[in-house]
Order: sequence, then structure tokens, then C-alpha cells
Amino acid sequence: MDRLLPADPSWIGGHRLVARLGAGGMGVVYLARSPHGAWVALKVIRAEFAEDAGFLARFRRETELATRLSSRWTVPVLTADADARSPWLATAYVPGLPLNEALALHGPWPPAQVRTLAAALAAALDDVHGAGLVHRDVKPANVLLAADGPRLIDFGIARAVGATALTTDGAVIGSAGYLSPEQARGTAVGAASDVFSLGCVLAHTATGRAPFGTGGAAAVLFRTVHEEPDLGGLPRELDAPLRACLAKDAGERPTVAELRGLFGTFDPRSWLPGGLPAVVADRAGRVLDLLVPEPTELSAAPVPLSTGTPAPSASRRRLLTASAALGVGAIGGGTAWWQWGRDRGSGGTGKRSLPTRVIGLLGDRSAAAVLAQERGAAIAVAEHNARPDRLFDLVLRTADDQGTAEGSAAAAARLAADPEVYAVVAAGANRAVPAAVPVCTEAGVCLLVTRADTERLSVVHTTTALVLRPTRTAGPGAVDRYLNRVARPSRTVVVHDLADEEEGLPTVRIATVHGKLDGTVDVLQVAAGDDFTAAADTIAARPDDAVLFAGVTPARAAACARALRTAGHRGARAADENVLSASFLREADGWWISTAYTDASADPRTRQFAAAYTTRHRTAPGPWAAEAYDAVRFAAHGLSAGSGDGRESLRAELLRAPWQGITRRLSYESQSQFLETGQDGGWFLFHVEDGRARFVCRHDDIGTTT
Repeated sequence: MDRLLPADPSWIGGHRLVARLGAGGMGVVYLARSPHGAWVALKVIRAEFAEDAGFLARFRRETELATRLSSRWTVPVLTADADARSPWLATAYVPGLPLNEALALHGPWPPAQVRTLAAALAAALDDVHGAGLVHRDVKPANVLLAADGPRLIDFGIARAVGATALTTDGAVIGSAGYLSPEQARGTAVGAASDVFSLGCVLAHTATGRAPFGTGGAAAVLFRTVHEEPDLGGLPRELDAPLRACLAKDAGERPTVAELRGLFGTFDPRSWLPGGLPAVVADRAGRVLDLLVPEPTELSAAPVPLSTGTPAPSASRRRLLTASAALGVGAIGGGTAWWQWGRDRGSGGTGKRSLPTRVIGLLGDRSAAAVLAQERGAAIAVAEHNARPDRLFDLVLRTADDQGTAEGSAAAAARLAADPEVYAVVAAGANRAVPAAVPVCTEAGVCLLVTRADTERLSVVHTTTALVLRPTRTAGPGAVDRYLNRVARPSRTVVVHDLADEEEGLPTVRIATVHGKLDGTVDVLQVAAGDDFTAAADTIAARPDDAVLFAGVTPARAAACARALRTAGHRGARAADENVLSASFLREADGWWISTAYTDASADPRTRQFAAAYTTRHRTAPGPWAAEAYDAVRFAAHGLSAGSGDGRESLRAELLRAPWQGITRRLSYESQSQFLETGQDGGWFLFHVEDGRARFVCRHDDIGTTT
């Protein structure tokens, strides 16, 4: 990270430049602050590439593809401008150490760490290729070592830039020593080219040497095409897979899917060699100490922005414009709208006319959890509009997204196109909610996520979204505390269901890497096709040990519960809310469940809300109803406390200070979209009895009331 040069601009697309992260033949990468205060890596392409119409078309296409890429092991593209004099794009900034610097500092890695690095990078390339991209520049400098795992950076866009240069001057695009023979020849490349480059990176990591040597680029390219790689000293267990990756013929290389099978899964417990964790942590901490520099000589003031956000891309702008043209209040395009609250122009009580603030609610109305949230939110609206000291009237508008990603993006665009919509409550599930995030981000609308809990929301920084629930990456908090304070087993077996391998990893990490469970912790992996019988027999050899299920499929959890019962296991058994279903409840008598929603009728702190809900809707509130009630009240709190001049300031107001709701305390770090899960962090403990999950207590009461 270097200081800005006098010739560097101070502002690009509303982003304040702070430092230089790197520079190359194609442009410069800056560390910058977004209009909403998030750290981003902003890559600026040299102006001469913008003069080529073909480049601009490819840049737009591949940027749009990259914005749709959702991977645990890559860094998301947040926004871009292909029409600028120097085209640019901004990605989330992940503080970490590039692999090339790590190798220079600490030398080659042990085989176990190379394998787990390979597992993560193969998974990253699988996602990149699945999004229609070819990276084309996989090299150590583009592998970022962050505290929670590696990231493959600079994907997709390198292909757009490279394609232009190749057609104009015959240059070879990529980094000599890591590009494939077909790249070195200047011919068309595909996914197999990235496999070759990955083999080069892993061989370098394992041996400390680039497999095709160093020196002038021409000599390295010649060796890449005509000579065998130098793999002397490569550990035996890595020899065969890496030699296969480095085959000269692209058709003889393994696929990324085959590599994932060979290398297994990422192991978070000890993935960095000794000495590197401290270096990575130090690098991550440096950004916190940065001061925004004085303006550079060529740009003393920011370009004025009407909304405080970068202009939407052309395709997104067309989407928003088309949505507005359809009519926000209309029923059409497969999305229906329902309104709760004061009718416009009614003047409330008739004594005064108040401005209107619309809160959108986004979800599949055929889902019971979404309907419960809509009804809970409507109660919050009614209570607000009955207050004599209110500054505005609330209106709740529901947009039915039909439970799909496409429907979520379209419905979010309709809501965002209405300037009276100040916030959107995302009431849907994992498959739909992430698609609404970029739409609301570009429109500057605060998105409040009540229910969804997916890695696709785990971008480093978002500019408008807030997740109002504790996530699996920080939990399951209620059963962790139950095991530590009540059950107190000498050993806990974490059953990692490989049918849901990635989804179960957060629970494994909580128990192992983060050490949230007392006593001895062992991890038992169960293959996707296994019926848990063998695992249950192994566990039952020590029948009083506790079991924590790490998986999300109810049928698989039910099979585990059935196998443990048959094997005679007696100890505590626990899981999180994802496994709850009728099939699981039939098999899981006695299990303890951690949830992020309360039972409003049984929780002492929500019974007043439950009574109002039952009176209004003639039924007891279902899961997530009280959480949506809190979401609307939280938004109203922020709107009342702020200046009211624009919806773009709402998220900043909500971040300003903690707020106490009836379900949990909402508190955030200034640069995070995720809830701080300390005291009153919003976990609840349930116990399975007679085929139903019965509310026991809140997280903070475990050990005192159980």
C-alpha cells in the first residue's frame, strides 16, 4: 500500500481515494472509501483502452457477469462505470496478504496447507466458470490471504482487457510463468487454462519456486510451451494432481470439479503455515489506522453527486426506469402490491397533513413466514401512526417476489423506483434475498434483512444493507450456551454432514477454530450418501457425549436423529433452526434447537405484541412476525432521528447507536452489515417435545431458567 501520487485524482465516481494498492500495464488499483463509507478496491483502466468499442462492450458484459458471481472465495464487484474516460470498477476490499508476498516472507508451505489452499481455489474457479467467466490471470499476486481464508481476486475483468490487447497488437495477456501454453501462443482459452495456472500457483506454493523458472518473459513463455515444469522437491501426495494440471494439452488436464474431489474441502483450523496468521492480522489492521489524505493536486474537490451514490450502470438504470414506467402502485409484471397504513392525502387524523414514508416488504406471500412478517410489520405501522408526536405517517407496501432470485431483483427494483420508499424489509429466504442487495445498493435504499442467513450476504462491505439477525457464522449461540452451561459434556461430537458441506462449515468453525464449546471437541464427517448408522454407532460407544449437528437439510438431520436414537445415544443433541420440519420433529424428541426467531406467544418480552397480533389477525403470530415488527420500528426510529432529507442517510442513522427492540438489541460496527451478537444478541433456545419445538428461553437466560 503506497501513498497517492500528486497526479492521482482525489475522487472517482463518488469514491474518495486514500492510497495506492498496486499498478500495472492496464491501470492502477486504489484503496478508496465509497460514498457510504465502506472500504473498496477501485481499479481504474488506462484511458487508451476506453477508445476501443470492442473493449467497452466486453468490459460491460464481463462486469455484469462478475456482479452476479457469488462465491465464498472471491471478492464481489460492487459497482463499475464503463463510460468513464478511464473505465473503473470497485470491489469489496478484503485486507490481507498476497500469496506472492507470503511466499517471499516465509517460503514454501507444508503439503497439508497446500491441499487446503487448493481446495478453496478450486472452489473459487468452479464458481467463476459457473458464472461464465474465465479468470485468465491466476497467479500468487491474485490470491489474497485473509484471516478467514484465501480469496481469488481480479477475476473476469482481466479477460475483457486481455481480449482487446490481443486483437490490437498481438501481445500475450497474463503473467509469464503462470499462464497456460495456449495463452502463451496467443490462442483462445477456456476453463482448462485456469486449471493450468492453478497448478503453477500450487507448485510454487509447495516448492518455493515458479515451475517454469524466472528471467525474461520470452524465455519463461518458451519453457511454458516446450519444456516440462521443474517440480523437484514437490511432496509425493501433490505430484500426480499437479502434474495433471500442468499438462501441455488442455484436454488432458483435470476439470475443476475433479480437482475439488482430489483436494477435498477447505480446513479452516490450520490453513496458514506457522508465522503467517500474525502477518495477515497485522496487514488487516493497517487499514484501520489510515487517515484520509489531503486532496491531490489535480482534484481538490469531489464531483457533486445528486444522490451520494455512484450512478447505476446502464443495464441497471434501464431496469429502474422500466419499473417506474410500469407504475409502482400497479399490479403487473407478476408482482402484486399490498398497502397498509394511512391513505395518501388523508391527513391522518384530519388535524394536520403529515409527509408519508413508505416501508417496503419484500417476499413470497405464499410462504407462511413472509405472511407472518407482513402482519407483524403492519402492527408496527399502525402503532406508529397512532402516536400524536409522530413526524410522518408510515405506509407499508408489500412486493411479492414469488420466492425466486429473479422475482426478488425485479420486485426490489419496483420498490426502489418509488422515491417515497425509504427502506425495504427483506422477509424472504436465502434463495431470493441476495438478489435484492445490489438493486437496493445502487438505488440507495436501506435493505433490512430479517430472516435470510447465507454466505452470499457475507460480502465484506455493503453500502445499504443491514442483517437484523445473528448468522450461522457467529452461532448457533443458544445451543452453544446450553451445552456449556447446562449439559456440560466432557466431549462434544460435531457431526459434519457433507451433503451440506459448505453450509455446515460455519458450525464446525464455531466449535473448533473459534473454540466456543467447552471440553473436548471432535469432528465426525458423514458422506452425502451415508445414512448416519455407522456414525451413530461410533458416537454411541460413548453414549453421554453431546452431539452438535452441522448441516441444514431437515431430512438429513432427521436421519441423524433416528440413527442416534436407534444406537442408544443418551447425551445432549443439538442443531440450528435450518433443520426444523415436520419430518425432523417426528424423529428428534429431546433435541435442543437454536433459532434467530422467538415464539412471540411464549416469550415474556413479546407477549404484548402477540396479544395485539392475535386481536388484529385472529391467529397467533408465527415465526419471524415479531422480528419484522422490530424491523419496521427500527426503520421508523432511524427516520425520526435523521434529518429526513433523503433515504440515503437512513443506514448511517441506524448505525449511529444501538437500538433495543422486543426481540433483540440491534447494534453494528460502523463498517459491517452484520449484527453484533454480544448481550441480547437475538438467539433463542427451543426444545423438541412430542413432535413440536417448544420455546424455552432467550440466549441470555440459559443456565438460569433451564
